[in-house]
Amino acid sequence: MNEPYRMNIMQDEPAAPAAAAPTPQPAVAGVLERLVALLIDAGLIFFIYQVFLLVLLRFTSPDLQQLYWWIAGVNVPFILYETLFTSGGRNTLGRALVGVRAVRLADGGTLNLAQAFVRAMGYYVSAALLMCGFLLAFIDSQHRALQDYLAGSVVLQARQKSWGEKALLSLTGLVLLLAFGGYFYKQLFGAGSLVQQRMITRAQEHVKKIGYLEEMHRVQFGRYTNDLLRLSILSGDPVQFQRDTQAVLDRKDFRIGVSATGYKIKARAKDVRKTPVYYPSL
Repeated sequence: MNEPYRMNIMQDEPAAPAAAAPTPQPAVAGVLERLVALLIDAGLIFFIYQVFLLVLLRFTSPDLQQLYWWIAGVNVPFILYETLFTSGGRNTLGRALVGVRAVRLADGGTLNLAQAFVRAMGYYVSAALLMCGFLLAFIDSQHRALQDYLAGSVVLQARQKSWGEKALLSLTGLVLLLAFGGYFYKQLFGAGSLVQQRMITRAQEHVKKIGYLEEMHRVQFGRYTNDLLRLSILSGDPVQFQRDTQAVLDRKDFRIGVSATGYKIKARAKDVRKTPVYYPSL
């Protein structure tokens, strides 16, 4: 017969198993860290696209409107790049180098393609609101910008960083912001940019066209003329001719000098330097 169960009241109760220590949650990425990552990614795409654009321009001669569209086309590869490398557990080069990652706010999981696409498009919404969408990250407790709100995302630290690395990233963010902003402005609007060079080329082509009309006028009327209106009528479409002239030439410094044996056209292109153009060229 089995002995009845007896409890030894002097024996200590078995200790309850220790609760597992909570897994520490990754810290939220700082605003300037995110800025460094974004500028690295944007700079990478912009550089590759600019090389492609320069090669394309060697074999084509787009008008100014087409050139603007081509430059704006850099947004397409940037959106594709951001969408692909922000989704499915992947990471962009910039965020990987900085050590941050964009994840779902709800559970820290990876973003899907649709969420990553919305987030990529959110950059443009943030920029269109006079950059206020980006400034939201400075006042939000989790440093979420407008694109994060639209996609339901948050940017977290992907690895531990020392104080020195964080300080270096912050300083780099400020320097890159100034450098990239200045470079981007120069490429679009500064002297020597593709747009400015195209403005000069169009001005040169237009004064050459005026010279052709001068020759037509001499054939028909036996003399050259400094009357631009008469030349515009000879073009066959005076309204469009006047529009083209207004678009590419600074009319304040436009001159046609004529003599019995020749003519000289002097004008200035509408680039930032108001570059002088002549026909016949000097």
